[in-house]
Amino acid sequence: KQIAYELGVSEATVKAHVSAVLHKLGVDSRTQAVILLSRIGTDPLPPVG
Repeated sequence: KQIAYELGVSEATVKAHVSAVLHKLGVDSRTQAVILLSRIGTDPLPPVG
């Protein structure tokens, strides 16, 4: 909800984009995405604000 609010888009739009990213990474959850990215040496971006 907060991401959608900050970006000025609907929650459905955020969910669709998150789903697309997870699919491209070949994972099922945001947690798995973070683990995968940490293993390949890419740190997630720090929170903004």
